[in-house]
Amino acid sequence: MGMCERCSGFMVRDSIYNVDGQFLEIEMGRCLNCGHVVDLTLLKTRPVGRGKVPVKKEEVLV
Repeated sequence: MGMCERCSGFMVRDSIYNVDGQFLEIEMGRCLNCGHVVDLTLLKTRPVGRGKVPVKKEEVLV
């Protein structure tokens, strides 16, 4: 499937099932190294060319 964006580990396809009420299956990508989980449906619908969300750096004023 690819490499984990968090630790560069090996990602595998996984599924989550809802057993309460209606049947629901969600396809996920899960890292075998660190356990990071990614919703594959969201990745498929994300616009092409969109990069990672920039992280704000906060500075402490003393």
